[in-house]
Amino acid sequence: MDPIQHPSEPATDPATAADSKSHAASASDRRGQRRAKTDLFVNRFLNGHPYLCRMTNISRSGARLVPIIEPRLMPAPSFMGLQFQLPGCPGVVTASGQAVTTDDGRAVGIRFTRLPAAAASAIDALVR
Repeated sequence: MDPIQHPSEPATDPATAADSKSHAASASDRRGQRRAKTDLFVNRFLNGHPYLCRMTNISRSGARLVPIIEPRLMPAPSFMGLQFQLPGCPGVVTASGQAVTTDDGRAVGIRFTRLPAAAASAIDALVR
């Protein structure tokens, strides 16, 4: 089984979720996976160059990034490399992703295309 795929969990209303750190996806959420709020620095590699971003949430399938220092590239690259460190984990995660949503340059929704199995397990533990 691909390390970034897992059975989807039942949807619940985020407003009634017992855990404020993470919540299950609502019916209108396309991701269908639990996610955790984060405030992490991420290196996002575009055309081979690293740019600083903030990760504001993460799930096993992807993350939301807010660019901090990054040029406006036209057209914006779809595929990217990512480096970040998860809370409580000693190593740096190196992953690949594809931009799937954008918010007028303020935020980018990333779908992981390659994620190490150890990182996927750490993300699972983070979103519980």
